Amino acid sequence: MKRLALLCTLLALTALTADGFAAKGGDQTLKGEYYWVGDRSHGDLRAVFTESGQNQWQVAFYFEFSDGPHTYEGTATGNLSDGTLQGEVKNENQRRTFTFEGSFENGIFKGTHAEIRRGRASHMGTLTLRR
Repeated sequence: MKRLALLCTLLALTALTADGFAAKGGDQTLKGEYYWVGDRSHGDLRAVFTESGQNQWQVAFYFEFSDGPHTYEGTATGNLSDGTLQGEVKNENQRRTFTFEGSFENGIFKGTHAEIRRGRASHMGTLTLRR
């Protein structure tokens, strides 16, 4: 009887721990499209957000551009389903910095992206994301 009680307790604790990890951790992937005003190009965009605190995220953007696939990584602040979201990412060699900002409405993020040049944001285009 004691073994059964111990086994049930261990199973309950394991389930609680697993639920806690699933709610707290785990990646959230959003998909959408980017538009770049420079040459009027656009393409598919995938963003993977990993929670690093309350409304704090590590983010990686995956997309294809004229010279091949890219991954820009950085951080973001905001809610992934309602309200504002903004962040900063760097390209693969860490030499270029880009910002993004916008907001969610009806489950769709609509925002803008810019490159930081000489300390100033230079508008580069728009982006959309959804689950």
